[in-house]
Amino acid sequence: MDAADAKRLAPETDQAAYRIQREIGEALGWFANAKPKAWKVGGTLQRPTASPIADQHIVKGPFAMAYSERHTMIGIEVELAIQLETPLPHGSTLSDAYKAVGSVMAAIEICDVRAECWQELPDTFLLADHQMNRCLILGEAVKSGWKPHYANSSVSIKSNKRNIKGKELRHPLADPLSLLPWLAKHAASQYPPGLQAGDVITTGTWAGIFEAHPGEIVKASFSDMVEVSFSVEQ
Repeated sequence: MDAADAKRLAPETDQAAYRIQREIGEALGWFANAKPKAWKVGGTLQRPTASPIADQHIVKGPFAMAYSERHTMIGIEVELAIQLETPLPHGSTLSDAYKAVGSVMAAIEICDVRAECWQELPDTFLLADHQMNRCLILGEAVKSGWKPHYANSSVSIKSNKRNIKGKELRHPLADPLSLLPWLAKHAASQYPPGLQAGDVITTGTWAGIFEAHPGEIVKASFSDMVEVSFSVEQ
C-alpha cells in the first residue's frame, strides 16, 4: 500500500484503530481461545498504546527471517518483556503489577508496516496495523519476579554489520512497567477478563527503532539477562 492510500484509510480515533485490531485478529484466527497470549505496550503516560500479538508471532530466540518476507521493512526494537504469574485485572495498581510478574527476559521486537513511508503515516494507521508488530523474539526467561534494578539495566546491542552505539540506552518512561495498570484496563475492555497468568508483555523499546538489512545479525542483552539474537537472511 502506498502512503497516500494509508493516510486516506487511517482511522480517525484510537478507539477505531483498536476495533480494527480486534477485527483483524478475529478474521485471521490469531488467538487460541479467542484471547491474546502476548501484548506490546508503548507510547507515553499521556497517550499509551497497545496491541495484542498473534500467537504465531511469539517465537524463541535465536530467530531468523528472510528479507523477502517483509512488507516494507524489518525494524528492530530492543525491549524487556515480562511474563505474568498471576492475573492483572482492571483496576490494578503499579504495585499490583510488580507483584504479578513472574519472569523477565530480553526481547527483540520485529516491526513491519503494511504501507510505505511509515515515518509519514498517521499514528492511528500504525496503531491499527498492530502498532507495527511483526513478531516478538524472546530470550531465556529469568524467573526472578520484577526487581527494581531492572529499570536501570545496562543494554548491549551488537551487529555484525555496524556499530550500534551513541546515546545512553534507557527506557523512555524510566520505569518499564509504568503503563501496566493502563494495559490491564485496556486488555480487559478488549478481551475480557483481560490479562491472565502466563501472558507475556513487552514493555517498550530502549533504543528507538532501527532497520535491519540482509545478512545482518543483531544480538541484544540486558544486565542479568540471557542474550537474544535475530538474523536477516538474504
